[in-house]
Amino acid sequence: MRSTLARALPAVLVTSCLLATAACADNTSTGAAANGTGQSAALAAAARKEALATAGGKKIGGKVTMLGINGGAEGQLIKNALKPFTDATGIQVDYTGNEDLATVVQTRVQAGNAPDVVDAADLGSVLKYAKQGKLVDLGSLIGTSTLKSNYPQSLLDATTVNGKTYGIFTEIDNFMVWYDPKTYKGPKNPSSWAQLETFTKQQAAAGKTPWCMAQNAGAGSGWPGAQWIENWFLKHYGAAKLTDWAQGRLSWTSPEVTAAWKAFGAVATDDKMVAGGPTSVLSASVVNNGTGLVSSPPTCSVMLWGVYAGGVTLGQKPSLKPGTDLDFFPVPAGSPAHADDELFSGHVAYAFNSNPRTRALMKYWASAPAQTMLVASGQWTEANTRIPASAYTNPLLKKASQQMLTGKNLVAGPSMYSAPAVVAAFDKGVVSYIQKPGSLNGILAGIQRTATTG
Repeated sequence: MRSTLARALPAVLVTSCLLATAACADNTSTGAAANGTGQSAALAAAARKEALATAGGKKIGGKVTMLGINGGAEGQLIKNALKPFTDATGIQVDYTGNEDLATVVQTRVQAGNAPDVVDAADLGSVLKYAKQGKLVDLGSLIGTSTLKSNYPQSLLDATTVNGKTYGIFTEIDNFMVWYDPKTYKGPKNPSSWAQLETFTKQQAAAGKTPWCMAQNAGAGSGWPGAQWIENWFLKHYGAAKLTDWAQGRLSWTSPEVTAAWKAFGAVATDDKMVAGGPTSVLSASVVNNGTGLVSSPPTCSVMLWGVYAGGVTLGQKPSLKPGTDLDFFPVPAGSPAHADDELFSGHVAYAFNSNPRTRALMKYWASAPAQTMLVASGQWTEANTRIPASAYTNPLLKKASQQMLTGKNLVAGPSMYSAPAVVAAFDKGVVSYIQKPGSLNGILAGIQRTATTG
């Protein structure tokens, strides 16, 4: 996990995930180096070979500027994956992470000093700059056939404008229902949302709180609820409707969006449905979102959250084992027609400048060897379908990758497409709704005004 849904996660959450590596990883499966990075000499050699090929077998030299959303420990892992590129090509990659990435990039673009490459956590920015004619067509830069052989078509479609592809995904997250295999008594692969809902209502009626939920993330409080709402919407109304909502063709006040929020509210605002009741949901840190699943005794049975939940939860309780103490199943659909629609978030890289150095870097960053370097850290799932399954040292990430990139229609929601102000309004709206369930119509109208005014 690097970030999710167009924003960087709180530093404490990032730290928890990094600390979870020891609990989740089996480094022997990839011949990892003793330095603890999870990146073996063999993987680095393969990455150098790929990098040299992207540069036409030449030591090009010079420098490329790259701005991203991640700094700190996660930023260092990105730099580690870029090092073989520099070693092989002589091209220095000046990578800088900044949580306020959208503002920094916009300022530089307006000043006529755009970075060569941006590694963003949203789709809105790449589509905006592509429509303005400011970005490089990656089909011509990398090769359309190469892109198609390395990525699911749905991911390429997400960054395509007027038939040209302007972004390539690296880290990618999906969402699932988490549980503790030792204590969970419900359906482990429910055929429908109704089946899961029936179980949770039965649990509540028996006095056993079914859902884990936490929303407190400081200024970003509410974003796990936004994920919950988008997942429910997709699984009940499908990919086309979600894309309409995400891109502003379906109003925030529409019956479909309202229904998704009410489905969330039926859980989040009910004392019997969420551990600790709504007050606890609002005060509990997102870092502790899943700890109730693995507590003794457990305080809840299921949690809808992202692929990074394994690292976060096991980071809180490092003695537990993935798969044995914590596992997941796909978010069930409201109807079979939407079973293969999968909500995702992630990182998308795009280029403002076309020159031999940028071309080599983008080819490298899109390649399986480069993304395998990132996978081997034990923290992230990556989008390139040619990454070998053996590269995943974390069994939960391996399972998530296989489920996500095999036969799924990957779809992004409003949190990936919308402007930062709309995403912030979405998150805050979740908190306001839990506080005052009767205010839903006003909350949705307010978000719609924000989306309309830009």
